[in-house]
Amino acid sequence: MKKRRGITDIIGTMMLMAVTVTGAATLTYFVNDVFVTGNLATASTFDSSTKSLYLLAYDARDSSSLLNIMNLDNQLNGKLCGVSCSGTNQLPINDGSEFIMMKIKNNSFDSVFLEDVKLNNVVHEWDAYTSGILLDTSEPDLINSDGRSYPADGRFSIISDIANPEQHENIEISSGATVYLLVKLGSNDPDISLSKGIRIFLNVGTITSPEFLIESGNVR
Repeated sequence: MKKRRGITDIIGTMMLMAVTVTGAATLTYFVNDVFVTGNLATASTFDSSTKSLYLLAYDARDSSSLLNIMNLDNQLNGKLCGVSCSGTNQLPINDGSEFIMMKIKNNSFDSVFLEDVKLNNVVHEWDAYTSGILLDTSEPDLINSDGRSYPADGRFSIISDIANPEQHENIEISSGATVYLLVKLGSNDPDISLSKGIRIFLNVGTITSPEFLIESGNVR
């Protein structure tokens, strides 16, 4: 009888340990899922999935034809120019602030509404003057009755098709849609040295914003 009781005690202890390990693993999974996994993509691993949005590609170079869009150029000045080049809405070739381009996919079952884009905690709002206007960076933009041909300093626009780059009429990104975000740096953006990280938050009105980390001067 003593031997049987001894075996029963061992089995009971092992079952208690199994329940404890299972509970700890489950709690770790949920904590990581909410606060880390799927919510932060890094340039090194480029695991770009989030719960609602995927970062498919980006271009933050001092180069020409960002993400293969003709005339969408940054100046070869060794940095992404923000505050020291802003205030005129000029193109980079005319000493204006520079561009960052991102390719995003809405992976959720519902539309999302991109309220703003944060680069290193600097908020960039959608430029409503680009609504329905064909993207044209071949010459400096002056706002007119039709609108803007590219976003103003410190703002962004949304494009669905780089072959026919008409800018979105609103901030809605439909379920399953792939779009391009064109962000123009502004007076609140410090100049960003090449090879420096840029933290990106896409505010779609959820409690936790999709977040990515990209590298300035790079293309993925």
